[in-house]
Amino acid sequence: MIKKILISIFLVISLNANELLNQKIENFIGTQNYLTHKNLINFIFKKEYQYTTVDGLNYQTILKTLKDNGLLNLAFNNPKNIEVTFKINSNPVKSFKILKDTLKSLGYYYYFTKHTIYDGSESLTWTIKLKTEAAIDPLVLSNELFQHDCRVLDITKGNNDKWTYELDTTNASLFDATYITNNEKVVFSKPLSPYFIRVDKASKIYIVSRTLNRWLPYVVFYDEHLNILKVSKEEKVYRSITLSIPENTKYIKITDLYTLFNIKRGLSVLIKE
Repeated sequence: MIKKILISIFLVISLNANELLNQKIENFIGTQNYLTHKNLINFIFKKEYQYTTVDGLNYQTILKTLKDNGLLNLAFNNPKNIEVTFKINSNPVKSFKILKDTLKSLGYYYYFTKHTIYDGSESLTWTIKLKTEAAIDPLVLSNELFQHDCRVLDITKGNNDKWTYELDTTNASLFDATYITNNEKVVFSKPLSPYFIRVDKASKIYIVSRTLNRWLPYVVFYDEHLNILKVSKEEKVYRSITLSIPENTKYIKITDLYTLFNIKRGLSVLIKE
């Protein structure tokens, strides 16, 4: 009896997963395209277990399969304005930075914020609008976010190419922050953006400016959620500086008060426990 019940439950779950998978494929490629290529879709997605997880769908695998088979068309006939909405469930400040850095890494510098909704606790909804010749590639975007430990819970394509991403950012991390262990000295070359480092249980940071720089220190200390703990800034040129690191510091941003040109020859950093 129990075996029959378990089999029934498994069949119901499988049918629901299959229906959800087909609905999502149709949503991504459009109804007409879906009906036209229904036989191909049934064939390439016949191993449904490869496209589902315990929590739902494996969007990266689904999108990759669609792209590999030429079924995901993201280009427009003419440049058009599109909207993209990100729904974040945790670490709003850090996740917001990750999203902006990810868009920048994909070449999207010019967009404007249509609205930002913050519930005062953890959840954040951010909608941007941009003019482009193609929709932001959801596979590339998902892969980039995955590098930051951001998990895609859902992706939906709405009317007029409005895309919505629901993200689990509980364990979001800044993988591009340089990790420096205690008593380790790191030499940074010419910066293209402010230096961003990650530390653990450190008490002091010693920073040396290279010869011929004219560095006016601007150093920001953040906790693991990227909340600012302390800002240290100076109005005069320093050759070196030693600063106390606040308790619970996880990330440190090092830059110049006015321009990166002042540290174009780089800096060296030593972290002390």
